[in-house]
Amino acid sequence: MSSHKEKPLRNGNISKSVDPSLSTTLRLAMPVILLNLTFAAMQATDAWIVGKLGIRSLAAITLPSMGIFVIVSFAYSFLGIVTALVGQSHGAGDKKSCGHFAWIGIYSSLAIGIAAILLWPLGSVFEMLAGSQYGSLGNLESRYFKISLLALPGVLVTNAIANFYIGTRRPGPVLRCSVIGLILNFAITYGLVLGVGPFPDYGFDGAAWGTVLATILECSILFIHFVSAKSNKSLNTRKAPKSLEGIRRLWSSGLPAGIQGAVDILSWGVLVGALISYYGEEALAAGTILMRCMQLTFMPAEGVATVVLTLVANSVGNGSHERARAHVRTCFKINSLFMLSAGIILYVFRHPIVSMFTDQPEVISIACGGMLFVSLSQWFDSMNITYLHALQGTGDTKWTSVANVLLSILVLGLGGTIAVIFFREKGSLVIWALALLYITCQGILFWMRWRSEAWLKIRLRGPTQ
Repeated sequence: MSSHKEKPLRNGNISKSVDPSLSTTLRLAMPVILLNLTFAAMQATDAWIVGKLGIRSLAAITLPSMGIFVIVSFAYSFLGIVTALVGQSHGAGDKKSCGHFAWIGIYSSLAIGIAAILLWPLGSVFEMLAGSQYGSLGNLESRYFKISLLALPGVLVTNAIANFYIGTRRPGPVLRCSVIGLILNFAITYGLVLGVGPFPDYGFDGAAWGTVLATILECSILFIHFVSAKSNKSLNTRKAPKSLEGIRRLWSSGLPAGIQGAVDILSWGVLVGALISYYGEEALAAGTILMRCMQLTFMPAEGVATVVLTLVANSVGNGSHERARAHVRTCFKINSLFMLSAGIILYVFRHPIVSMFTDQPEVISIACGGMLFVSLSQWFDSMNITYLHALQGTGDTKWTSVANVLLSILVLGLGGTIAVIFFREKGSLVIWALALLYITCQGILFWMRWRSEAWLKIRLRGPTQ
């Protein structure tokens, strides 16, 4: 068994072995943590701005946001395999394959983004369910969903390029572009929603249009850096490849990962939509607030786990399996400590936190009640995030996808149906209790899968690469 000081096994390795200590992991992860925090902050500021328009507007972004996030989560999980492929190539000293896999990721993200725009007619479903009259809940939901679809090609291309930088352990350019995107999103959204300064007064629609415009600008800046930066010259990013070699491998491993990610968020969509919507607009508005609070805790943990995905991929790429295990142990220590602390803070300060988004007493009461279950889920969510990313770094994606589908059907599907039929008088908090059970089962199952070491039998990269 290898020690933590073992040397890379392949000659010409361009990737130095990374010490799996807490300080080293945090140093590498900090840019990605900040990167993910900018996304969470963007979602939180959108909710804060829209909340100024009233309960209905705040409730109206819940379901369409989840619909968009299902697509985004599928693509992000799918493109996470780009990080694994780039990371394993980087770990094996294969420079040219790093840029090649990045371009394949860009092609794939464009295809997914353009296909997503074709879902435009689905926006009418919201009007069928919640009213089509202008200004009704269903009408607001439909408008927000349709406009938000236009942001997806830029969002996904940005993520594909970001995975290249993360896979080569250089997240700095992505972080800088994300901060620019956050600032642009806040300024444009605030201006368009409230008609401030030189911006026209778009009202509710301005929240979606602000994201579209900010996303296009952010993607353009990062793409220019990707193709022109001197630091990328040796990594084969300057020109699009003529060959699509490796795209089948990306899709064979990425598709199960994407399905797992989509099912996970779709389950939350069912949770918030088909279940919590039974309890009215106040419960939906409270759901928006709780989701934004959860993003502020799991997105930093995702940042640590994304870096560990890269480090696991690097380690697997150069044959250092014990080092991969050590990186995962370190990641779980960081994430569990952070999310436990975050859960305590969210619960202790739940009232002032919720009151930042709304001043409606009933919404505040529901959200504060649900915060108990959000807080209790934090430790198990740290298991979920850590071990899922660790498995993705090895290419082990099919098992997690199947496990997640089964959990969604049993816990949220069957359990949610029973809740709204037999326990409806208990209020929407029973749904948040089911969410706690769902996250708990995820964390335990993914931890058990990692401990089984079935991932040792998986070959993600081809033998000639």
